[in-house]
Amino acid sequence: MRKRLLGMVLASFLFLSCSLSPEQEVMARSFTLPDLTLRNATYVLDRGNEPPISVIADEIDLYDQTHKAIIRGLHFSQTDEEGNLIISGHADYAEVDTEYYDAELSGSISLEKYPEHLLIEAEALSWIGDDETLLSKGDTPVTLLYEDNKKVQGTGMTATLASFSVTFKTVLEGVISQ
Repeated sequence: MRKRLLGMVLASFLFLSCSLSPEQEVMARSFTLPDLTLRNATYVLDRGNEPPISVIADEIDLYDQTHKAIIRGLHFSQTDEEGNLIISGHADYAEVDTEYYDAELSGSISLEKYPEHLLIEAEALSWIGDDETLLSKGDTPVTLLYEDNKKVQGTGMTATLASFSVTFKTVLEGVISQ
């Protein structure tokens, strides 16, 4: 009986000495579990200085501590004051920095810029929010469709949507005209 009691006391000390402090528990929880999960969600991002962006997603996980949002199955659009489309598109997955609005998009990505009807299709892109710039990753090909029938495919794409300029490091197919 005495050995059993001693074993239980030792086990209690072991469990107590291995537990996380309250601060560590909050940090561990916020990095592994989202603070908020939205399913079949519509989210409007309004930064005040530009027209809001509407996001419709299968699922959005928000992490307050790291300023991250994980979005699955997203469709997005932005309209001007008259209701005309500026940008629309979709991606399978996105990781968004909710503080600076930068994003890593992956999966089947499609983005169309209006009224130019510039269509960009890729499997992986980075969005730099402050510059309104899309960057492709490594040797992943990007397809650009413009002027209704012109097509260019290449790698190392940089697309600055505000100025409507697109460059490729390597063109795999098509010709970019000036």
